[in-house]
Amino acid sequence: MGTTAIVPEDSVSVPESKLCQECKKSEWKYKCPRCDLRSCGLDCVKAHKARTGCSGKRDRTAFVPLAEFCDNVLVSDYNLLEEMLRQTEAAKRARAPLGAPKNEMHPAMKSLQQQCKMRDTALVYWPHGMSKRKSNSTFFDRKRKCIFWRIEWTFEGTDVRIVNARVDENSTLKSLIEKHFEARADNVPVITQLRHFTRCHITELKLYFQKEPCEGNKKIYYELDMESTVRSQLSHKTVFEFLVIHVALSADPVKFPVVISQPPPPAAPAPPVFEVNPVDEEPQGKFFREEDIEEGEFVP
Repeated sequence: MGTTAIVPEDSVSVPESKLCQECKKSEWKYKCPRCDLRSCGLDCVKAHKARTGCSGKRDRTAFVPLAEFCDNVLVSDYNLLEEMLRQTEAAKRARAPLGAPKNEMHPAMKSLQQQCKMRDTALVYWPHGMSKRKSNSTFFDRKRKCIFWRIEWTFEGTDVRIVNARVDENSTLKSLIEKHFEARADNVPVITQLRHFTRCHITELKLYFQKEPCEGNKKIYYELDMESTVRSQLSHKTVFEFLVIHVALSADPVKFPVVISQPPPPAAPAPPVFEVNPVDEEPQGKFFREEDIEEGEFVP
């Protein structure tokens, strides 16, 4: 019978390519993302960083050959670009352009805000760089003396969002939503997703506009009148950048927390009331003629 030799574990040879490059004793398990050095454990990782000053973080700007390019590298590059964009936008918001007064508003924005104030509408702008600030296309036409609003329509229970870039403030909400429900070659996919709304009569729709600002996380909505114009519906309301109108069916359960009605316009001040003595009331005191009083005389 043959004999089997027992070889001690310490004497088992490990190929040099699999050895830890720091201690040269054990098989490597980890690879440094920065310099690709192979190590076997935490002690070797710390020793490697102390010896070489390596940060252990991958260089996201390093060149990667096309043959080694993979999905992980693509995601890393995308995240790097997103991070650079955020930092750039943050720097623009934190620092105004050289030579320009701090927090200066564009004249067109000032004019639009003033025109809204004349219509009893408070227009609030988001800080520069915010997505709503970038996408806002509302403007005031000086020649026509009219505000053209940006309106975004959302439909309850769907992911459809329709945008009207420039809407005349004298247009009615009914005329606007009827145009969206018209069957055209360019909106067939949208009509298909909104068939739950298009099958109903226009009077069965409810339009809501969120009240701003809200206390905490509690959202409150105005119920809009479809027959009225955009201008009249925004009277005595606050608008953040532009309108976002939520469309729902009256037959469906109300999914909005609280709905409040249109606020009434402020009452005109009452005219002053002057107290007038009745005609038949006998006046008090004594009457006398000025010529009856001589100089130096006193009449009790």
